Amino acid sequence: MLVLPPGTDMHKHPLVTDGKVFLQGKASCMVAAALSPKPGWKVIDACAAPGNKTVHLAALMNGEGSIIACELNKERAKTLQHTVRRSGANNIETVIGDFLNIDTNDPSYAEVRAILLDPSCSGSGISTERLDHLLPSYSIDDQDDAGSSARIRKLSAFQRKALSHALSFPSVERLVYSTCSIHQAENEDVVSSVLPLASSLGFELATPFPQWMRRGLPVFDGAQHLLRTDPEDDLEGFFIALFVRKAAAADALEPSEDGGALGRKRKRACTTRSGGLRAFSSLRLSRMDVLCSIWGI
Repeated sequence: MLVLPPGTDMHKHPLVTDGKVFLQGKASCMVAAALSPKPGWKVIDACAAPGNKTVHLAALMNGEGSIIACELNKERAKTLQHTVRRSGANNIETVIGDFLNIDTNDPSYAEVRAILLDPSCSGSGISTERLDHLLPSYSIDDQDDAGSSARIRKLSAFQRKALSHALSFPSVERLVYSTCSIHQAENEDVVSSVLPLASSLGFELATPFPQWMRRGLPVFDGAQHLLRTDPEDDLEGFFIALFVRKAAAADALEPSEDGGALGRKRKRACTTRSGGLRAFSSLRLSRMDVLCSIWGI
């Protein structure tokens, strides 16, 4: 990962347009690392567009195994397909369709061992959308009102349904649920609502990036395992929950190396990590040796 100074614009840089470097926010980079799929696994990215997390998963898996990247919206699916082509990753299959329509009993999905679920959300954690407090009409109750609006209730209902569906895949060992929302209704409340189902299926909450200080809101027993990021930490507002099946928990490896790098505020300008990208057969991706993130230091 390269860390660049604020204000650096690389969107038209040849390294970016050629797919050798991908631009991604720091908090967004934490999602695939929290899932930490092993090389050779079969993985689903349930709501994959625009695809940055998808190709990050492919890199973490050394190009081994397979990733099924689902996207319901046809226009967003085009962006996903473009991202995958630009990366050169050859272990990603894009599926234009609804993740919720996948039959979990279908033999072709029997070997899925990890799922990344980053569903549609309010986007309230994106700092550019969090400027309402500057308005003269803003009141302290506005955030609570936004978090309980009809739109948020509709989104959280979909999120609960998608998370319940993801938990029902028979061979899944690790599942990450993430949003770029700051609202409890889309985050802790969604996780809390599916915990009885998760427990009945053998899952428990694990702690991604244990060094990270900002955890979930203390609204239920176990919320300390959840992870939140906030613009106060020079990040977007993100939420991550990691479910691990108990039978596989002993073998599950926490992304401690990356967690340390992301969980502590480092003063160095950049770090490099190339080993995870060498196994791709594509010539373009074999030349790619960094995953780039623009965020403040």
